[in-house]
Amino acid sequence: MKKQNGLTLISTIFLVLVIAFIAFGVIYFFRIQTAKEQLEDVKTDLLLVQAKVKKISADYILKKDEQVLVGSKIADVKDEPIIQEFLNKNSINVDEKDKKYYVLNQQNLEELGLTQVKLEENAYYVVEYEESKVYYTKGYELEGNSYYDIDNIEELKLEQ
Repeated sequence: MKKQNGLTLISTIFLVLVIAFIAFGVIYFFRIQTAKEQLEDVKTDLLLVQAKVKKISADYILKKDEQVLVGSKIADVKDEPIIQEFLNKNSINVDEKDKKYYVLNQQNLEELGLTQVKLEENAYYVVEYEESKVYYTKGYELEGNSYYDIDNIEELKLEQ
């Protein structure tokens, strides 16, 4: 009788399982890395906008001239569906007396010299110049929760 040197059924199943585990591991790693990159992009953009807002806020405090404030007053655009939805989700009261809420679009970002910051379609930055707070209307979504400002986003930790 000849000796047969082939894969047995058990070794074939084992080999398929090993390949499947490797494939799932690669897919999982890729998804985690993609999520990390997206989070870092959102954080970087928010920090860049916040730095400009702080500078404009300081100019406003010195000059007391609303013309230095960039963007559209939120009261002028609060009827837009995206802005309404954002305001409802974040319980922001645009009628607060000492607040200066403005909406920045892509054109405003370019005026500020932030050409590297690209807004997604139907997205805006909502800024409050008195406290130099910046919100991103699309937010960052993780595990069913949405995060809209840098303070909340910086607290997020994705698996290493």
